[in-house]
Amino acid sequence: MASTESKIVEYAKNGHFASPVSRRSFLAVAGAAGITLGVAACGGSTSDGSKSSGGGGGKVKEKAWIQVTTLSNDFFVAFNEGGKQAMKALGVQVASLEDQGNVNTALGQVGNVKAAGGKSIFGTPATEAQAAAVTKAAQAAGILYASSYTAPAWYTPADADKWVRFITPMSTKIAEATARALFDEVGKKGTIIHVPGQKGSSADDQRTAGLNAALKDYPDITIVTASPGNWTSEDARKSFTNILPKVKDFVGVFAQNDSEAAGVIAALDAQGIKDKVVTGFDGNQQNVQYIADGKQFLTSATIGGLTAGLLGVTTFDALNGVKFKLPETFLAQGALLVKPDSADKVLKSIYQKQLPFDWAKMSKALNPDSWDPQTVLNPIDPKEYYAGVKQDQYKLNSAWDSADIEGVRKEYDAAFKTGPLFEFKSDLVA
Repeated sequence: MASTESKIVEYAKNGHFASPVSRRSFLAVAGAAGITLGVAACGGSTSDGSKSSGGGGGKVKEKAWIQVTTLSNDFFVAFNEGGKQAMKALGVQVASLEDQGNVNTALGQVGNVKAAGGKSIFGTPATEAQAAAVTKAAQAAGILYASSYTAPAWYTPADADKWVRFITPMSTKIAEATARALFDEVGKKGTIIHVPGQKGSSADDQRTAGLNAALKDYPDITIVTASPGNWTSEDARKSFTNILPKVKDFVGVFAQNDSEAAGVIAALDAQGIKDKVVTGFDGNQQNVQYIADGKQFLTSATIGGLTAGLLGVTTFDALNGVKFKLPETFLAQGALLVKPDSADKVLKSIYQKQLPFDWAKMSKALNPDSWDPQTVLNPIDPKEYYAGVKQDQYKLNSAWDSADIEGVRKEYDAAFKTGPLFEFKSDLVA
């Protein structure tokens, strides 16, 4: 027969309480009686080992870490803020890490998270080398890792079970659409100044590839390439300013991200140069406002804060026992091409201090039958995504041979039913 103490322990773990307060009162009384229950009043661990409150009741809520290149860049600031908002909604504490695009710094941070007893990191590595190094370090440390934008060709989460998700916009496809829109806007002729991003980044390579793909159909367009803008407005401003004396005339600028576009716009304003068509990527709030104000022509809005939130929710779900199918771990995120006719509407519906997404609803752990990603997430077929790229340093894992990519694609399409992006669902490029 079970002892009285064991019955109390069992009730504390599984009994129904009218409110968290009544449960805490019961636990306090039991503790005063000297009965060790080994259960928590609510939630998961914080950084000091105590239990946190908030969303995701009854779930594991281990502290999470967000890893970005620098918080002096608008995109990374938005990414970090969105990650924090998502984790707060789930009742999870979070800390931010800046690695400055340095592989050794990033690896040291993984070691620090392990030493602190951390269970998860999500972020956006600066280069393919960093992406591979951090993924492998997290794998060795037993830390869940979710990432975006950059990864070596043919290297996928099938190669590391702690790498629970990779999300990226389809940068080549989006860049080609952006370039075509830019070329059409300038009358299909003239010189375009191209400001690249950071060398060694997948997104940089893919956006340049998209530009070049579009260029084939526009024989009267000439591209002049500046030095890398390194994803920052200041480096892009300097790069653009330095190349201006070498360009007699130009009609537009293809900047590799929105922070770079902001640097270009600052340089144009400083020199009193007007009526140049500028495009960017990522959908930074400042740049969407520039589009509304007539300073920028186009951006592709994936919304960095949304990307981070999706990654954070992924690590939360994995810590709470959700097993993702392989195609769920390698996803294209929908991007919305924002032009002058839609900028005001997008600003009002999406760009608020608190992003208008239901983060808890994205969670399969919290809503196993009614989860909703609130954006287009389209499983990537690596064989199509990396077509034409040699399987050199990495080879495609054979697990993909039996992956039900189409089945997961239908599942995610059907799950997207709500949120501020739903009205733009058919316009999201993924």
